[in-house]
Amino acid sequence: MVGRYGLRLFNEAFAERDTKFGTLGPQVTFSATSWLTLTLAYLYERGLADGRGDVQVRDDVSYRQHFLSVGSTFVLGEGFSLDLGYAYRRKDFTSDLAGGSNRGVVDTTHVGSAELRYRISSAASVTVGLQRAQRGSNAASRDFFNTNTSVSLQYRF
Repeated sequence: MVGRYGLRLFNEAFAERDTKFGTLGPQVTFSATSWLTLTLAYLYERGLADGRGDVQVRDDVSYRQHFLSVGSTFVLGEGFSLDLGYAYRRKDFTSDLAGGSNRGVVDTTHVGSAELRYRISSAASVTVGLQRAQRGSNAASRDFFNTNTSVSLQYRF
């Protein structure tokens, strides 16, 4: 089970967007073979913004979110592994403010990722990654496509 509670805080000009959120859901990891691990997760998140109900600002970013992800890790041998993942997110904004900027907005996001990791030692690894995201929305100005590449070095003490 995965759970978290958090705050998103904005600078003073956007203080109405300050949001308290909670997330809860199951995550299952299965070692299919000595070289393959599979992970499946579902998370539900509820966010409540400070600006909900504020008819002057009309910028309520409160939401309900469903998040589903699947992933696999392939052990390739000689310290190499490959992580492949897909995540789907549906975010329903819950504002009912007349004229509100988020009233009735629904965003859906698809993210695919691949990371090739080389374990240098039991404490250190280097990773090269690629991530592609595509968001669609019933508010056309929110649609986007994004590709990220990364290189990272991790050291655990």
